[in-house]
Amino acid sequence: MKLLLMLMALSTARAEFLHIEVFMKDMNCASCADSLGKAFEKMRGVQHVEVNMDKGTVALELADTNRVTVEQVWDTVKRIGFTPGDTKVTVRGNVKDSSLTISVIDKTIAIEGRVPQGEVALKGTITPPADSRARITLRVP
Repeated sequence: MKLLLMLMALSTARAEFLHIEVFMKDMNCASCADSLGKAFEKMRGVQHVEVNMDKGTVALELADTNRVTVEQVWDTVKRIGFTPGDTKVTVRGNVKDSSLTISVIDKTIAIEGRVPQGEVALKGTITPPADSRARITLRVP
């Protein structure tokens, strides 16, 4: 894992979300899932969308220098009628102490787990907070 982080750190000139995969417990409507895919296809910065009814997930591959936030993704999921759950992400940014700064979207998120300091790309999980105003936390294995 450390080697992966170090290799990814070498290529982190920008800071943004690269991949977001949201799990939904209540994905049980095929036409709604289709609507979800179409909504993300229209979102600026999304390169590829994959909706999986069996797994109850929507996965997004994001373009370089995109401005997509995980909160925007959760809001879109809610607008279509699903409840966002644990969200796997790949994000690059600048780690200082226990915070990750994502400069492209001017956002700082808390980090749980040991990660190197400086410019890095991280994989981890974020759980949507009950209060949308609460700070989000990236859990890194």
